[in-house]
Amino acid sequence: MTDPTIRRAHLADRDVLSGMMAGSNGYAMPAARSMIQRFALSWTYCPDDEVWVLEAEGQTLGFFQLLPLAPPDWELDLFFTANDAQGRGLGARLFDRMRLRGQALGAARILISSNPDAAGFYCRQGAREIGQTPPAGDITWPRPRLVLDIPED
Repeated sequence: MTDPTIRRAHLADRDVLSGMMAGSNGYAMPAARSMIQRFALSWTYCPDDEVWVLEAEGQTLGFFQLLPLAPPDWELDLFFTANDAQGRGLGARLFDRMRLRGQALGAARILISSNPDAAGFYCRQGAREIGQTPPAGDITWPRPRLVLDIPED
């Protein structure tokens, strides 16, 4: 495989990214699978959004989306690695780019309400747990709340 690249998402990526969300193996619990599938169908993307795609050889292997909160905080809203690309270090590479993008945006912290099964990954990347995000809307279970501190240059 050629070396993966990370680029800004384009409007044409929306269907592939939505499909990656809807088919994610990170949402095995029936209520969680149903929620992510509904979300993926309704997810909207604008070219100005902070959505970044990891790809190699024309295949999309992962993506992330950052959302602005009250300055200087940002939120990692979406983070997915393709099911068949997991376990190869690509998620860590994508997370590293997300950290650098947050730094470029002036973030002091990036907050993460994690899928419970993904919290360990985020902690291995340097985030730390700070509590729980309570259930809300379609998400009927508490989620680990984490923070990634972004050092200044």
